[in-house]
Amino acid sequence: MDQRQPIAIICHSSDDKQSFVLPFSYKLAEYGVKVLVDDWEMQSNDSLIERIFTEGVKNTDAFLIILSNLSVNKPWVTEELRAGLVKRIGIHCKLVPVLIEDAVIPDVLAATEWVKIRDLDNYDREMLQIARAIRNEPVQPVIKPEIKETPRVVPGAISTPGVGAVAPAPSSAAATSIPGLTQNEVLVLKVSNEYAVEKNRTFINTSDVQRVLQTSGLTPLVIDKALDILDEKGLVKAARILGAASIEIYNVTPYGFEAYARAFIPGYEDLSLKMLSALANEGLATNDDLASRFNIPMSVANFTLDVFESKNLIKKGKSLGGAVLVKSVTDAGKKLLQG
Repeated sequence: MDQRQPIAIICHSSDDKQSFVLPFSYKLAEYGVKVLVDDWEMQSNDSLIERIFTEGVKNTDAFLIILSNLSVNKPWVTEELRAGLVKRIGIHCKLVPVLIEDAVIPDVLAATEWVKIRDLDNYDREMLQIARAIRNEPVQPVIKPEIKETPRVVPGAISTPGVGAVAPAPSSAAATSIPGLTQNEVLVLKVSNEYAVEKNRTFINTSDVQRVLQTSGLTPLVIDKALDILDEKGLVKAARILGAASIEIYNVTPYGFEAYARAFIPGYEDLSLKMLSALANEGLATNDDLASRFNIPMSVANFTLDVFESKNLIKKGKSLGGAVLVKSVTDAGKKLLQG
């Protein structure tokens, strides 16, 4: 079996690079794909055709075209991209158009195996589709199932049966301490988790939270140092990008979310035990069950299940509909409840 790392070129508009293309590239790299980005921008008066065949697709497994409301109207897409070119690219590698925002697939690409990303904050299913396409596994346009909407709750303010309505967490990290962390580190951890809860994802671009942190008085250098310490302590997982002077992307870890939740979500320790008990004794089996039962954001249910799994309290997987499925509460989980 060929274990060579597949290579993907990402052709994109510079307008989409910071907001989507770079985070998308980092996520794709997590699937074991080597990504080429910087030299493949759709620029004015710059034909890509020569470079495609002299520098690109002959040594590449996949050619991804990011189509947004901006890039879909670029001259390269509207004037130069023709059926013959699409066919020539397809001879050498897999061609995968990736649609974002409400961009419409151009006619010339309609017959290809394309993927549409409808939620730019949560597209793990589509990433799996794209990774499969790069490995020449069948992929179909993704249509997401309708997701049951749960009441929106401000991060840090959770109302749960048996726990009662609680007030929002303090806005300043100085009001609450976490053992072993300075106030700056607590603040970075707090703001990072609040963003993660709001977006229902653990992946964070440092630029996503930098403005809020700078408003609180932290400089970019202080933010980077705090992230470095949080990474060392396992509270976040930073991605080290070759040549980057600072941490540009990172993930909140289950350990980091639990530390945040215990400090800033009133009643969280009691809530998490009630959630584990409901899984063990009430027949609840999915993240949606927990979100509905305890009237909490889906993100809090998801992250708490991650915490349970990291402690070997549950075994979980995915249902056919994409929901998080709890297969069982482990012996360790049952002993915790008994204790």
